[in-house]
Amino acid sequence: EVLCEEALRTTIGDNLLWSASSDTQEGILASRSLRTRAYPCFSIVAHRGSQQIVRLKLEQYPGADQFLAEIINGAQLAYEALQYNRDLRNSRSSRDLLLEEQNAAYLASIQADKEKAEQREREENERHKLEEEQHRLVEEKKRKLQKFTEFRNRIRKEFPGEPSPSETDIIQVSIRLPANEPIRRRFRRTDSAKLLFEFAWTNPNVPDQFELLWGYPRR
Repeated sequence: EVLCEEALRTTIGDNLLWSASSDTQEGILASRSLRTRAYPCFSIVAHRGSQQIVRLKLEQYPGADQFLAEIINGAQLAYEALQYNRDLRNSRSSRDLLLEEQNAAYLASIQADKEKAEQREREENERHKLEEEQHRLVEEKKRKLQKFTEFRNRIRKEFPGEPSPSETDIIQVSIRLPANEPIRRRFRRTDSAKLLFEFAWTNPNVPDQFELLWGYPRR
């Protein structure tokens, strides 16, 4: 009779979320969960975190006014549980946001370290390339010098003998070195300029690279 009063029907009629008969499978399971001993049973169940908590369970109904007061009190308790869940969710959201920011900062630091490592690797590769190029140039210079040294040694061994002073159509050539000591030799007028350079290279005091200039007029 109490549950059928107009005041209760007006207050909770549109807010009833779920109901079941005690002779149905769902009703039996709900009765066991709520440990119901009398029917009808009116309950308000709220979630607090991961748990379900019974905030109101009525099995006796002395009057509509007291029943409404119990419902209001149970709803307030359920609201507190709801607010707890909201605060917990907000706390988790803040924690998740902080974790996201920390992860973003961590990933940014990893990316920065990666870019620095790649830059160091590029610089190291450039340094190696430069060292290899310098080494190649040094070795190339040594190889050319060795080859030219062998060339000069071969010239000293194979250079033809000096023409006799009694021969006709010969000229006397004098080459003054940077240290002013002259080297002299007779040449046939038919000898090539190449032979003149080779003669200069037979002297150990002549550098590998030089120019021959006529004295008067200089050319």
